[in-house]
Amino acid sequence: MKVATFNVNSINSRLHIVIPWLKEHKPDFLCMQETKVEDRKFPIADFHRIGYEVVFRGKRGHSGVAIASLREAENFAFGLDGEDEDRLIFAKFGDLKLVNVYVPQGYRIDSEKYVYKLKWLDKFYNWLKKFDLGEKILVCGDMNVAPEPIDVHSPEKLKNHVCFHEDARRAYKKILELGFVDLLRKKYPNERIYTFYDYRVKNAMEKGLGWRVDAILASPKLAEKCVQCYVDVKPRLSEKPSDHLPLIAEFAD
Repeated sequence: MKVATFNVNSINSRLHIVIPWLKEHKPDFLCMQETKVEDRKFPIADFHRIGYEVVFRGKRGHSGVAIASLREAENFAFGLDGEDEDRLIFAKFGDLKLVNVYVPQGYRIDSEKYVYKLKWLDKFYNWLKKFDLGEKILVCGDMNVAPEPIDVHSPEKLKNHVCFHEDARRAYKKILELGFVDLLRKKYPNERIYTFYDYRVKNAMEKGLGWRVDAILASPKLAEKCVQCYVDVKPRLSEKPSDHLPLIAEFAD
């Protein structure tokens, strides 16, 4: 099984990258965030044309989540307790429970949006507490939190950024402490591997000025079967790229 997560930063603007990437890599599941398109304008036909089913929920120019899969979901739901439907999809595929999430960014630590982010993470934690981690569960997405100093290029400089502030990191750590395994860190515990390079930073990739805010978290049972977890830098080097990289996890049968 191969699973990927990718903040596409507008699916219609990034379709020239996403569809060829799917055709080349053929993941069983691709979780996408920031699709930024209302449902009636989601490019569903482009996914069907290459053999993928897709479920999605979004709004024009804001948030949006989607899961492309090689088989149809048995059932799925959106949002946390009926709210923020464009930030979370929960889908079941056989014995696999798959969560695709786009955590709020937060804007600035002195803003109401950051207060909202912290409340959202706490609500997400309480929602995830209901899961039985003895089952096969994956939580994929843009967490908008870099959990450790190794996950940002300049920890001291960025300590008051909404994606690295101690309160956001503490809220995210609670989620990990439920028992979820961060698959990239399981495979590469001490390496600086980034999933996001800001458009606004000139030559960010060349200078290594990145962040790791995207993650694939697994229940222990499924984490044991993970044989590899890695990022693909090629899409970020393409014409008109997303500012994020795809993160991929592969599992043994």
